[in-house]
Amino acid sequence: MKNVHQLGWFVVLIAALLLSLALSWFGLAAAHYGFERWYDIYDIGEHIDRYGPQNRFIRGLDSLDKAEHVRLFNAISEAVHHQGEGLKEITFEYRGSTRPLLRQPEVVHLQDVANLIDVLRLASVFFAVVVVGGTLLLRRHKPRWRIQGVLLGGLMSLSVLSIILIGPKQVFYHLHEMIFPPDHAWFFYYQDSLMATLMKAPDLFGGIALVIVMGGVILFGFYLLLLTGWQRRQGSQ
Repeated sequence: MKNVHQLGWFVVLIAALLLSLALSWFGLAAAHYGFERWYDIYDIGEHIDRYGPQNRFIRGLDSLDKAEHVRLFNAISEAVHHQGEGLKEITFEYRGSTRPLLRQPEVVHLQDVANLIDVLRLASVFFAVVVVGGTLLLRRHKPRWRIQGVLLGGLMSLSVLSIILIGPKQVFYHLHEMIFPPDHAWFFYYQDSLMATLMKAPDLFGGIALVIVMGGVILFGFYLLLLTGWQRRQGSQ
């Protein structure tokens, strides 16, 4: 029976970790992923100056200043977190005319991203139910931290090692192939996409992912502190 309780705690802890990562994601999304800071860190302005003039479909992104680039990114961020509403209306001014930032294949891809974020929201609710319900159900059975540490540490180490061996960029591409519809484009050359140029994809995503993981680990650690403190009080009663 003890093994069943430890298995239950392992499921709860995994759910807590995934919930922490999701909350970290949504917390960073509320600040539009800190794009204004990443803009300087990744020299995105210089990147736009280089590839903006090479775009085969829409010109003018390189004529805008940092504030406009940040506004355009934030508009994309806002849209994908609100069911994709407004993606087609994201525009900028160039030589007296209004130009769309996104072409139709990019709008379709970002709508897929918006749909994925909606799924993540639902998954987060499920994880929260598992964490709260599991913690309450197992409150009389303390987790054996040595066992849980080995299981969690092993799983996390295996995940990190796999990413290192396969390569972060290859993992990034493979996940896109798995998640998004096969007939929807998700890879865009800088010369074909102002979106990809603006985001300096995939470099920007690496920095954002790192911050999300760091935030998730901090939140998960906070949950563990609350859990151990609560169980100590339970044991002393």
